[in-house]
Amino acid sequence: MLGALRRSTASLPRTLPTSTLSLGTSARVFQSSVARPVCRQSILRLPAASRAFHQSVQWQQHAVPAAERAAVEAEIEQEVGAERPSSDIEIAALGPVTKFYELETRGLVHPNVVRTITKEMRLETMTEVQSRTINEALKGVDVIAQAKTGTGKTMAFLLPVLQRIINDDPSLAERGFTGRRNRPSAADTRALIISPTRELAEQIAAEARRLTRNTGVVVQTAVGGTQKTMGLRMMQNQGVHLLVGTPGRLKDILSDEYSGVQAPKLSAMVLDEADRLLDDGFWPEIKEIQRYLPDQKERERQTLMFSATVPREVVQLVRQTLKPGFHFVKCVRDDEEPTHTRVPQKVVLTGGLENRFPTLYELMKREVEAAAKPGARPFKAIVYFNSTADVELAHSIFRTLQGSARRGPLYPAQIFEIHGKLSQQQRTRSSDRFRESTSGILLSSDVTARGMDFPNVTHVIQVGLPTSRDTYVHRIGRTARAGKEGEGWLILSEIDRRELRSRLRDLPLNEDTSLQTAKVDMTEEGQIPESVAQILEDVGNAFRDADPAELANAYRAYIGTYGWYPDKQRMVDAINDLAKFGWGLERTPKLSSGTAHKLGLSRVKGLNLGSDPAGGFNDRDRSSDLSGRSSRFDRGDRGSSGGRSFDRSSSGGGRSFDRGSGDSGRSFDRGSGGRDRFSKPAGHSRGGVRGGGFGRDRSEGSFGRGGDRGGYSGRLSEY
Repeated sequence: MLGALRRSTASLPRTLPTSTLSLGTSARVFQSSVARPVCRQSILRLPAASRAFHQSVQWQQHAVPAAERAAVEAEIEQEVGAERPSSDIEIAALGPVTKFYELETRGLVHPNVVRTITKEMRLETMTEVQSRTINEALKGVDVIAQAKTGTGKTMAFLLPVLQRIINDDPSLAERGFTGRRNRPSAADTRALIISPTRELAEQIAAEARRLTRNTGVVVQTAVGGTQKTMGLRMMQNQGVHLLVGTPGRLKDILSDEYSGVQAPKLSAMVLDEADRLLDDGFWPEIKEIQRYLPDQKERERQTLMFSATVPREVVQLVRQTLKPGFHFVKCVRDDEEPTHTRVPQKVVLTGGLENRFPTLYELMKREVEAAAKPGARPFKAIVYFNSTADVELAHSIFRTLQGSARRGPLYPAQIFEIHGKLSQQQRTRSSDRFRESTSGILLSSDVTARGMDFPNVTHVIQVGLPTSRDTYVHRIGRTARAGKEGEGWLILSEIDRRELRSRLRDLPLNEDTSLQTAKVDMTEEGQIPESVAQILEDVGNAFRDADPAELANAYRAYIGTYGWYPDKQRMVDAINDLAKFGWGLERTPKLSSGTAHKLGLSRVKGLNLGSDPAGGFNDRDRSSDLSGRSSRFDRGDRGSSGGRSFDRSSSGGGRSFDRGSGDSGRSFDRGSGGRDRFSKPAGHSRGGVRGGGFGRDRSEGSFGRGGDRGGYSGRLSEY
């Protein structure tokens, strides 16, 4: 990246700003005693003239050899050292600030703020990104910092921004105001922090409120998903000094002449997750926001930019946003092993889509039990799904499985959900409760995949093939943070196998075959162990209680999610198997003819086409074993078998579990016209688990799960 910058316009300014941060003539004056900390820092000079910004959907990464990059950085360091005044060098001998209390002793930050950090927030030692960024940002220069989330970067930009606000108005260093004339207004915005997501903006605002607790600085948020009028009313009644928001809502508020929100005194702006801001297409909104900010020729403004990666598009943003003479703080080592390469990652290939929920449930039960052992870390997992409908359905199912009892099967883990259909208040509550929980399971869409910091996450479980390699990597990045260990799990079905090869290539995925429910053929008869049968029964009962509308929405979401699959008939067969054998439906939910036509499914067999204004289906569409519990459970003489006999009405296609004497497992017999009736003689060679081969091969015009899978094991190097 540095090489790319170096090869840009050759006329680089060579004059370095030597003055410290201007503090004015107020009663409280803080003189900086450290002008240049001696830490490995690259100071990049770029021409002030802007180039036309080219925004691409997928950035092209241009790698620079490590040797060339190191040589460029060394050359820049030498140039900087040669131009540094002798007095600056002497002052720098003190070294950079690494302890928060030093900010007070050196007169860099107001004592009120430092005491809040050290006494109330109980922070003592700075992280690398905090030390290197705060030392430079307090001098007033623009900074771009490359740092990963979970490294303390929020404090790294909040602290300099807060001190800059206090420098501009020392009366804000103390809590409370004297007289009505000093009361802040909606037009008193001093600093702006732009975040790509609502959750991240709320997280930043919460941290800012903790930091400003003992000052007069007022923090407000402007994010989508909340009522604009309510947010404006708070700004108009309470005023605002530090405004944290998402690009769309910030543009909306600043461009609204009736909102009263203005920023004529703005002196600081932060772009957090700059790479994602560009990746998500927010550059036009950012440019529009800048139109409503004071001209930097008339009002000096400091800009801080943070990004996990620095591709060429971010470099272009730097050229247009940061002043010449900015500092580049790189806190990601070239030889540092990324999270997605050092975290153990396992992939579970299930027989069909219908196996996913039982497999997920078995995995979570096992890990919760393992976490209960002495010395083990509490189980704390984020489970990612590819659609909001799937998250909603999963939340209903696992809440049902957990039950109303205090100690459910997943105790002590609490169940949370977060997705785009929740209100901002609900999403904030879920993320806060999960963040604070010792043991928990967060069922999530991709709204938490980047930027969000959840401590002590031990597992990231992804259900279904992620939409891209980047999505997979960002999700995995939610675990193994702050020097702690974690692991990743990917639960896929056979229909995903081919796409897995291309979409997630070169990732250290290892197949795991330890979960028994993954290989149970839920569409065929066969014997299964008692523990597996119990899981299938529990999950089946939970689906019995599921909201029909949620099942219908999830069905349609699957149709859309697998739109990439080339064999449409096989795709529909697989999803119909999920509805029939996984959810217990006799008839699949309806799909409108228009939707089927748009998706190229008009000629595909097996779809239930027609209008469905209610968005759901009738209870008559359920199998009888899931409707009204018409089944008969006969727990007869268990004798030596230790088994159960479940005889459910075959007329409705219910299940019948029949264990003969001496049979330690359950035998499944599929009834005619229903979900699954189980009755198979003991001693069947297949054992109900898909091992080296299967009895049925449905590859002819249907969803083929047949064939020998024995040769697939170990490291997925071919993927």
